[in-house]
Amino acid sequence: MHPPLTSGLSRQPWSVPGVAVAGRWLFLGAVLLMVTGDGPATTLRVASWPTPAPVLAWAWLYLLVMVVSVVAIAAGGGFRSFVPAGMRSLSTPLVLLLSTFLLSAAFSQVRALSAMAFLTILGIVAFCWVVALLLEDDRLVAMLWPVLAIAILLLAVRVIIWRLDEGVNVMALHVLNNTWVGKLQLAWVFNLFAPLLLARYLGERSRGLATLHAIAWASAGAATYLLFSRIGSVVFALTTLGVCLANFAYWRKWIVIMVVGLGLGLLLFDQSVKMSRYIVTTLVEVDRNPGVAMRLGIWRDAVRMFTDHPIVGIGIGTYDDVAYAVPGSTAVRDFYRHGWHAHNVYLHVLVEAGILGLLAWGYFWYTIVARLARAWRRADPRGRVVATGALAAVLAFLTLSLTEVLIGARVEASLRMNLTLGLVVVLGLRMTTVDQRT
Repeated sequence: MHPPLTSGLSRQPWSVPGVAVAGRWLFLGAVLLMVTGDGPATTLRVASWPTPAPVLAWAWLYLLVMVVSVVAIAAGGGFRSFVPAGMRSLSTPLVLLLSTFLLSAAFSQVRALSAMAFLTILGIVAFCWVVALLLEDDRLVAMLWPVLAIAILLLAVRVIIWRLDEGVNVMALHVLNNTWVGKLQLAWVFNLFAPLLLARYLGERSRGLATLHAIAWASAGAATYLLFSRIGSVVFALTTLGVCLANFAYWRKWIVIMVVGLGLGLLLFDQSVKMSRYIVTTLVEVDRNPGVAMRLGIWRDAVRMFTDHPIVGIGIGTYDDVAYAVPGSTAVRDFYRHGWHAHNVYLHVLVEAGILGLLAWGYFWYTIVARLARAWRRADPRGRVVATGALAAVLAFLTLSLTEVLIGARVEASLRMNLTLGLVVVLGLRMTTVDQRT
């Protein structure tokens, strides 16, 4: 059993401990809403199935609850400091990254859009900073894990219900019973959390919690498969294999989940033979994949945009405006100022922030990967499980970034993705230093 959230509160004369406790529970609720994609607005299935509380589907509800939780925790004296220890190693690369983004905004082709994007990025950084402060409380970290498992489980079940109702032998584009936009965003969410859930299953001593994390992981895998996201399914398989092989000492636990996963995969393949064969074929013979030809055209547009502004880029947050001015542009008109992107994060950053921005971006993620790798090398077997899961989650993001950009700061659904990614990174970094007894 973990200590209750009421223990160990700060003792400032002006603090109200009960308010801080309420704030912590609100924070957990906000995370649940953010990750699970809120509640369905009208239906859980393809066919009409009225939901009792459509207010839960308000796209900004999670952010409102998050803000209220932070205010309550601050009012209750719940913050022990204002400099999270887990973020100190990122200070220099973060300052460099923000500096290059600010320089890009200063020389932007559309300064109003860049100013808006830069302010949003500052907000995302502030969110990560506050989350890092909150997660210095080991009790809150311990409570957060089952909340994340439940959130992914709820989201996966909703996706599975929708896909079974829709028919698993048809292409999945949008699953409309949650806020995440399209199959690719859903595949990203499942892949960001799956390695953490798997690692938590391996290292968890409580049989009940271990079972919860295993079920959430398996459900995420099934949902990713039924979305027929090619790169999402491949990344899920690779991170699973990586986490298991890197923690061979736990083979008795992961062999069980591997056998269950294989059986579940064969069952899903049998129920979706037509689409499964199409996905495998287009993975092997990439010229038969229509998405490849589309991306090649977009990447050519992006290269031309970069060569026009190679040093500081066209301006952060302006890709979905400037791309339409490229002669012979392949940009889809429906996405004008609504999130059109380069379909490759590295190329997108290069275009918007130039060479300086891409170098700073690369240094930022190198610092994170290097710190997690160093933690893995120095940790005991149980600590290595946590570090492996965090490292696999980051590598999943970096791999998925080769074919998509789901982190544009100006679009609401992508803001949610930014905040979710920030949560994953902060939690992963924090768990490499948390006392393993928790």
